[in-house]
Amino acid sequence: MSIFFYNDNAPYKSDIVLLINSGTISDIIQNGLTFKEWFLKEFKFPGLSELISYFVKHPKNCKGHIVIIVDGIDQYLSINEYFKTFIELLHGIQHNSFIKIVMGLRVNNWVNLQPAVTGSAFLTSAWYKGLFFDEDKNTNVPSLNKEEILFTLSKIEGKPILESDLHPGLLSQFKTPFWLQIYYKLKQEVKTLELSNQLLCLELINYFLENKIFLSKNSTEKIFILKEISREISKGAVCQRVAKENILNYVNSYPEAYQELLYGGILIEEKRLTTSIPTEIVKFLNDDIYTYFLFLQLTEKFHFKPDKYFFEEILINYSEDQVLRAHLLNWSIRFCINRNEIQALKNIFTLPFTNEEKNKAFNFICDVALFELGKTDSKFNAQTIDIEFIDIMVSGRIMSKHYKAAVKQLSERVFDENIQIILNVISCSISIVDMDKHGLAENMQTLKRYNKELLELFPINPYDLISFFNNILVGKPNNSKTLLEKIDALCHNISKSKPLPNSMLSSYEMIAYRLAIIVLFSDKSFKECSSLCEAIIKKYPKIFYLRSSVFSSFLLVAITQTSLKLNKLKTTQRVLNLLGKLIASPNSYHTPYILASYILAKANFSNYTGNYKNVITEVDNGMQLATQHNLQIFEISFQLIKIDALKHINDSESVSQAIKDLLNYLAINKLTMPDFVNLNDEKFNHTFKILKSYKSNNI
Repeated sequence: MSIFFYNDNAPYKSDIVLLINSGTISDIIQNGLTFKEWFLKEFKFPGLSELISYFVKHPKNCKGHIVIIVDGIDQYLSINEYFKTFIELLHGIQHNSFIKIVMGLRVNNWVNLQPAVTGSAFLTSAWYKGLFFDEDKNTNVPSLNKEEILFTLSKIEGKPILESDLHPGLLSQFKTPFWLQIYYKLKQEVKTLELSNQLLCLELINYFLENKIFLSKNSTEKIFILKEISREISKGAVCQRVAKENILNYVNSYPEAYQELLYGGILIEEKRLTTSIPTEIVKFLNDDIYTYFLFLQLTEKFHFKPDKYFFEEILINYSEDQVLRAHLLNWSIRFCINRNEIQALKNIFTLPFTNEEKNKAFNFICDVALFELGKTDSKFNAQTIDIEFIDIMVSGRIMSKHYKAAVKQLSERVFDENIQIILNVISCSISIVDMDKHGLAENMQTLKRYNKELLELFPINPYDLISFFNNILVGKPNNSKTLLEKIDALCHNISKSKPLPNSMLSSYEMIAYRLAIIVLFSDKSFKECSSLCEAIIKKYPKIFYLRSSVFSSFLLVAITQTSLKLNKLKTTQRVLNLLGKLIASPNSYHTPYILASYILAKANFSNYTGNYKNVITEVDNGMQLATQHNLQIFEISFQLIKIDALKHINDSESVSQAIKDLLNYLAINKLTMPDFVNLNDEKFNHTFKILKSYKSNNI
């Protein structure tokens, strides 16, 4: 500071910088002074205009500049008397070249103040908007760029934050500096939310509104006004604005609450001069806040009971605005889990929301469930988790990182023994697909204690099915005969059942059937596998109309691969076409795991039918998908099919490279090659055994 103002050679030695902030004004008020009295006391002039007049008349006495910095006074501008005083201050600096005023104001206060500036020719011409000015938002504060956001977050977190650490929704939200400040405050109170979690976007909004609206003075009136404004906007207003005359009733009924919303930075008023008669419009300062009150309006319409009609309202009324519909779905998920209305969430999957929406919703359900589970006062807790939530867990993305985290933590905390058992079985299924023998052994150790309960809950003891895969992963021989007899008995029992609607298909059945099918296929018992699939279809004849679960798609994949092994090429082609149509349908529900399975089935079919060039194309597409979603089992299977196809076209150089790539992948990821990853025909078995015998140092 001294090098600028106090040193002998300071460049601004003759200049004066005056800071007027909330503390200054508070002192003036407490001392019972007016602004003019304070100014006279400090500067021996009654006001700025008198000071300017003096130096205009005596220019030789003007040695430098006066810079007045006005900051932190937003709270006072809501009071009419102080607002007028501030306008007088601005008008007092007219026609001079030596006094500058720098103001730090909220956007809403600047909008209210702007007419006072534009009403003065001098102020209009002298006003400096800065290097950036957003005419729509009336602000000269530009949005933060990616580098600025990451730098600020790194300072808050005390460690380097990369773009990959941040959910894309947060990156967009943090472009407005205001939300970074809210995040800093929220972080002091909530330690469990991570920057990679989309839920943080909603919790920031909720935290801000809770402190700014719900716990404030006149909260009831404020909430009412905001809901009515969002209702008016939702009728079709352009750019999420509403003419003030449409809400004048509420403004006049609750003037104090309305003014507080304006000065609190929730609402903003603007004058539109583009029409023959100037009009005033009102809008939310932030679109995220508008979305929240739009959702609040929706919950009230359905009396805070989310049901099929509640979600149909979101589906139909917001079909033209996918972004807004996604936000409303997220608020709905948070609302349902917060109130433990889990049954209602199933409507997201039964209604024709898009596949992308269903996949994102499933991940978000997992995130919100974990967050609520960590709260001390949540209705969704270790005691209340029941089969309704498990039904959702079984129906969706079994290989997403959100799912794995949710299953792991839920299984460690849940009180209900039956729910804990099914979660442990799911954990075993995840370990099998991940080829994680250590994780599998750990979960099996827990399941050992529940042999009686497993037999009562499931149509076949899943521990026996899981043991089959455990033996494969650890290299032990399987006594398949006994297990095959149990699966045959299961198949016989299913066949005896009368046809049932899809609604009767339980989560326990889906888990058991899925494991049994994979056991039969891995054991190369293809006829038995085909019989089991047929029995399931007979029991649930409308299974392929099931759009709320990936089980129907899984069943089609199993039928495709099994038919191919039984050399039923026409059946394989027909089922592949059906599966392709199902996946192509925008409203069906499939996951990256199912899509990778479909691509693998197509590659395998092409390999069996001699279309080797198409195999390479499908494999490349499948590898890209498998890598993106960390589906290691598929990466190995795709590589094996590629090696087989390249062998058939006698491309020895490419075969060698493909083998090196596969062995290198296994070594880097510390994986083995269990038998169930090889989908090629019997002629490839010899090659597969050789590849299995390779060590990493042979690469």
